[in-house]
Amino acid sequence: MEVQRDVRSAIAIAYELARHEHVQHKEHVAQALNELKDELGRIEAKLGGERAHEATPDALPPVLKQIEGLVEDAGPVVGDQIKTLMQSVERIAKDIGSVSA
Repeated sequence: MEVQRDVRSAIAIAYELARHEHVQHKEHVAQALNELKDELGRIEAKLGGERAHEATPDALPPVLKQIEGLVEDAGPVVGDQIKTLMQSVERIAKDIGSVSA
């Protein structure tokens, strides 16, 4: 399932960006990225089985809104990577909506 692959990829990117921000002592950014990673993990777990119809992107917008307010704190290079991740997650949320419908 393509959307599941995309979710897994977004989880990996969120994890790596969170690790980077942790090393840079930007814990507030790292925490927000970890929350995104965890929510994507919950979605991915449902997509992988009989509960795929229960996978909803409802919890993603508040997490993305939180991250959006922190992008500038990450600096220009990592901030751009976070913005790209957010765009991917927004697309994934739309895809999940069509899978669970």
